[in-house]
Amino acid sequence: MPCNWSTMASFLLRSTQARGTVHGRARSGFTSLQVTSTGIGFTTRVGLPPFLRAFRGLATAAAAAPRQDASLSTISPATASSIRSASSSLSTAQVALAAAQAVRLCIKGGNYGDALYVVNSACQSVLQGPLSNPRKDPMKLEPIDFGCPVPPRLAAHAFLHGLIRGGYAKKAKVYANLMILAGIPIRTRTLESVISSLTTRPSPLPKFGPFARISPTPAISKHTVFQLQGATIRDARTRAAFYVLMQARTFGQKRTERMYRVLIETLLMQGEILVASLLFVLLLKDFEAQMQKTKSSEDPGGEDYLSHAHLNVAYPSQAALNRTPYPNPVLSTKILQRIEAHPDTAANPQCLQSLAIFAMLLDTGQIDNHRVAGLISALYRYPRTSARVWILRDGRLVRVHAYEYFHSVLQRLIDSMAGKYPSRPVPNLSTRTYNSLLSYALRHRLSPQMASVVLQHMCDVRKRAPDIVTLNILLRSGTLLRKLSISKHALAMLRQSACRAGDTKIFGVNTSVAKDASSEAGAPRQTGVSSEGESNEEVDVAPKLAGALHRLRREELVLPNRMHLKGIKPTKHTISSFITHLTSTGRPDLVTEMLFEVLPELAVVHHPATVSSTTTHMRFRKRSQALRRAAAHGPYVYASLINALVKARQIGLAERVFILGQYAERASGDPDLAGSVQPWRLSVHAYTALMQGYAAVWRRRVPLGDKDARTALLQQCDPEWRPKARQQYHGYVQLVNMLEEQDRLFEQRRRRQLTRPQLARRNAAMLYRSMLSGGRALFEAIARNAYLGDDIPTARRGARLPPPLMPDARFFNAALRLFLPPHLAAEPPVGKRCTPRYWRRAIARAADLRKRMRIGVGGNVPPTLYKIAAAMVEFGFKVPPAYQPLLLSKWEPAVLRPRRRRRTDAARRPHEYPWRPRTRFNPYQLPVAKTRGLPIRRKTMKHLLGRGQGVRRVQGASTTETVS
Repeated sequence: MPCNWSTMASFLLRSTQARGTVHGRARSGFTSLQVTSTGIGFTTRVGLPPFLRAFRGLATAAAAAPRQDASLSTISPATASSIRSASSSLSTAQVALAAAQAVRLCIKGGNYGDALYVVNSACQSVLQGPLSNPRKDPMKLEPIDFGCPVPPRLAAHAFLHGLIRGGYAKKAKVYANLMILAGIPIRTRTLESVISSLTTRPSPLPKFGPFARISPTPAISKHTVFQLQGATIRDARTRAAFYVLMQARTFGQKRTERMYRVLIETLLMQGEILVASLLFVLLLKDFEAQMQKTKSSEDPGGEDYLSHAHLNVAYPSQAALNRTPYPNPVLSTKILQRIEAHPDTAANPQCLQSLAIFAMLLDTGQIDNHRVAGLISALYRYPRTSARVWILRDGRLVRVHAYEYFHSVLQRLIDSMAGKYPSRPVPNLSTRTYNSLLSYALRHRLSPQMASVVLQHMCDVRKRAPDIVTLNILLRSGTLLRKLSISKHALAMLRQSACRAGDTKIFGVNTSVAKDASSEAGAPRQTGVSSEGESNEEVDVAPKLAGALHRLRREELVLPNRMHLKGIKPTKHTISSFITHLTSTGRPDLVTEMLFEVLPELAVVHHPATVSSTTTHMRFRKRSQALRRAAAHGPYVYASLINALVKARQIGLAERVFILGQYAERASGDPDLAGSVQPWRLSVHAYTALMQGYAAVWRRRVPLGDKDARTALLQQCDPEWRPKARQQYHGYVQLVNMLEEQDRLFEQRRRRQLTRPQLARRNAAMLYRSMLSGGRALFEAIARNAYLGDDIPTARRGARLPPPLMPDARFFNAALRLFLPPHLAAEPPVGKRCTPRYWRRAIARAADLRKRMRIGVGGNVPPTLYKIAAAMVEFGFKVPPAYQPLLLSKWEPAVLRPRRRRRTDAARRPHEYPWRPRTRFNPYQLPVAKTRGLPIRRKTMKHLLGRGQGVRRVQGASTTETVS
């Protein structure tokens, strides 16, 4: 019987020159390949049935026979009769198993031509032809006569598995397409293996240089913005995997979630974010059609619904709908995480358009899933940008400003909870999603009324109980917005849960902490450390912010009636929020009283600072037990404690907490100590707070009104503490050690007592040197990624350490204030020296003088200034203009240019804040913009809200965007 041998099969089996023997004249280009893996169920060649040996010999002879064009090969009558006699006593399933085993044997020997010949013969017995391409001229061979129809599915799978195991991913892709076109169902694990083999092998890295060819990212066009096109995928192997998946969808093959996940992860790794987003949208639309069981070719929904027509993909058949996997929200989470982790998210059009597509799905209710908290967080945390995106509005494509569109989607979602859009039903939301909306309403919209709507819908409509995250958001938002009534509600519920659990150490009603924290104090008490350096006061108040502040004062948070709390336990975020609340309301001294209750692990730190009211500390049997507990607290607890202790004028205790934080940071990277705790690193806020504390101590700001610094600081010292031998100390510990050493030497030498001025000068010099040593250790720790203290153990091999810290503008401002003399770290000047124009001229004069005379005008410049300026330039900051003329005495002007691009914090400010923050010009400090608390001082806010005076419009502060 003639058999059509297609040119597609010729591509799979590129013929080689004939060798000496019959077995060497296989039609395959794989003759040199040695396959070591055995087939499924194959163990050895010994003891094979006779008909399998007949298949093997027949396949080899038939593959080598056709050498003349337009001729038919014949099979010997003895071989043909042997096969027919062997298969006559077997069932059809047994013959199919025998054919598949023959394919495995051929592949094991490297004879892919023999294996393909057996598969095509099985196809001929059922399909009346091999897997061929009808548009190509066929070749003619004589098939094997099995004597009965043999299902080719098992033999074709065996051949496909052999191609995958042999590393021929592209040929496996071609053969999988042939099987799909022929209607042979492919097992899901096999199709997953084909897609994985195409995507797992890494693509060659791009070449760099003058002759490198790097394909640019294609521009987003209006007509193809929503079209899912495989031609836009730049990598050939990934494009082939995409076509295999689309072919399986077209012909109704069963797909799995793993196929989509592998392909989407590969697309994200290669930067194809928009294609990955559209592929997830296609999966979502297919599953939506499967659930609705519609037979029409048009998708249900409104004009703004994304449909298969917008994606330029045919509507799936009923078989394809029945075999569509569930669109797991984990896939969308991976896409959103990749968008947020992009180094230049605001400038990447693919990231913007992908996020706009997800926003459209949320706005139109096409994401009928409760796990959209990550999408909501990605929308309101997206940095401010003036870029535009394409969306569907009234059935037409329009371009809108991306930033305003994202926030308008969230605004409409909250308004739909209040019943303003009856035609827009609220999707099924989880507690985590409600918490994200609650945080957005308070932190970005500054609206307690919107927060009340979210809570009412959460507790009364959907009957969902709030969790500890809800209370953390209320407590932290009330502190940042200076709306103590919100914090009061959260603290009351925390005290109730603490009383039920029998834990009254921190949030109990019988402690002085809880009573003082819940008081409705209008303004915080004055602390020992000023808030200077936190942020510069804004000169003007934008009208948008002024309206938000009036709304914040007028509205009140209304708790729902059915707000039941069950089984709520405080977490580390609850502790840090509560400590920050005490600090912001002027009661950081209460943190000092409960310090050893919050951190009993401080007992393992050898430090003289202690609390006088604390008599007993928790004892740990092993140091590793204490470090394991300390690592579980995380970085924010330590940062909030250090800030509170510095504001409470307890610099020694702040230093002790910082050293414990260093121990816990190193323990979090040790798998033996951390356990399930993820590795973390102390935040830059902890370094900044301690640096500010050192600067406040030596500038005689702590304690206030006390002229004897030694008496005040040594009140925090443990009288039984003794320093360790051969130990280098910094900061407060060095001060205590130096003072006790001087007193001991004076007693041994029996010198006369120093006068009061002499004692003050000696103590001042020791205080200055010790505070500078502590600040120097902090600066080196954050700049060189070192650690404070010599007794911190070295990390073991295999420790998981996070990336190094990035110092911010507040840290450098605190360093300048600590290390530089007062005349170089002065307050903002008054007069002509307070304008940027004056300092631009001074810098130009210094640069010109250095260029002409090769000398500088710096004079006596402290060496520390060069180190701080070098660190600023290294981390992407510009040196303040007051120091640039001094640095030009030794540096060239090109050295002062930042060496890396730094993402500004002003781009991630809340929505109601001004578009461009206006701060007072200070030539001695780096500009700082507030991103968390309100961007105005309490006195300015009181003047604005109390007297009701008008505000001036800030040029460029309006953020209203128009839709074109």
